[in-house]
Amino acid sequence: MGYESMLADIKSSLNGKISDVEDKIEKLKKAKKDIDTLQEEAITEIKEIVKPELGKHWTGTKADDFDKGREEAKSEASKIVNDKYNHYMTLIQMEIIQLESMKFLYDKELKLANFAGDTLAKGEEFLEDAVNQIKSIKLW
Repeated sequence: MGYESMLADIKSSLNGKISDVEDKIEKLKKAKKDIDTLQEEAITEIKEIVKPELGKHWTGTKADDFDKGREEAKSEASKIVNDKYNHYMTLIQMEIIQLESMKFLYDKELKLANFAGDTLAKGEEFLEDAVNQIKSIKLW
């Protein structure tokens, strides 16, 4: 296989990896936005759990138990919406950062491949430099 062909394979592979990572990042960003919207909706709905107020005619142990149950439901729902949602958002953001780091490395390697191609195009006297540049590309 000639060096031009090898570089074409490297570039193709790196472009594929970059595209794959970009797709994953976009899906995660959409998921993050969707979760954020769901969280906002849930917060609004949680406020409705304790409505309507029982009023002065609702008294006694049944009214107290009912109110206590609504408060417990509100408290549990708040824990889920605040703790679990935020945990998922953190995990998604960490994955996005990791993927962006991978994309940065792939972009860097693609630039090295392009540079090696430019060096190779300069002619026979630059062949050794081009070969060394090709060997320095690690992520394909």
